[in-house]
Amino acid sequence: MKIIRRCLEWLSSGERRTAERQEVPHLVAHYWDGAAPEPHDIRDISLTGLYLVTEQRWYPGTLVMISLQKIGAPETDPDRTIMVNARVVRADTDGVGLALILPENHASRGGKNLDTFGADRKSFHQFLRRLPKNGDQSDERKSSQGQALIEYILVLPLIFLLIVNVVNFGGFFFAWITVANAARAGADYAVMAGASVGAPGQPSGSQVSALITQDLSSLPNRASLAVNVCQRYISTVTTLSGTCSGTLGDPETSYTLMSIDVTYTYAPFIPAGFKFPNLNVYATIPPTTIHRQAVMRLIQ
Repeated sequence: MKIIRRCLEWLSSGERRTAERQEVPHLVAHYWDGAAPEPHDIRDISLTGLYLVTEQRWYPGTLVMISLQKIGAPETDPDRTIMVNARVVRADTDGVGLALILPENHASRGGKNLDTFGADRKSFHQFLRRLPKNGDQSDERKSSQGQALIEYILVLPLIFLLIVNVVNFGGFFFAWITVANAARAGADYAVMAGASVGAPGQPSGSQVSALITQDLSSLPNRASLAVNVCQRYISTVTTLSGTCSGTLGDPETSYTLMSIDVTYTYAPFIPAGFKFPNLNVYATIPPTTIHRQAVMRLIQ
């Protein structure tokens, strides 16, 4: 008897809900009635219908186009609003109940504008599934914060790797310019010898090497520095410092050449642990040899 009585009460109440309703105080509805659209509260909503708090009392069967909008959602949120078609099924003292008219898919609209014909069942289901349940707006906020945290965790290593490479490549270019300038300065110093009355004689190879070493004192890994000071006349090569081989010759054989050869191995300021030397794959620039040579004619 209880079951029969409940069935009779359900039939007499006019309720025809086929899906579970949920309260959504964070969601409002807009519709156009000839005046400026205003937000209206939604008491509850489900996959098949909703209850709209409004002063309108449409006749049952009236079709209404409704825009559902999340409260507080940014304009960049793709799920901020959704358009749906609905049919009035009942009216109460504080609003009306509506049944949603949702096509199965977009193809059923023949490719027409969905802003005009409303969302399909799949799109509305996804929209509704992302809504916080039981009026708890913190669920959506926590979800957004969690997503931002995951994105930050994924991007942080890339930002760190970018900073490491900026520092290391900047150090490499600084070392390359410093070595080139030191080689030219050494050659300038080595060729000045006895061109004027009372001028000092030609500097020794150790003096030239000391000058270059001083110019490169600001670089790390100075132990890798190698300086070769060579003098060549036609095919005769004289070693003043270091080792001399493969020095350049002068097409005009009546000149004596001074060759300053500087080799330096740049080690990155910030070494990276992610590397596969056998595959020549590095997370940042690997230790790199910088070689610069300056050749000038000797003034005697």
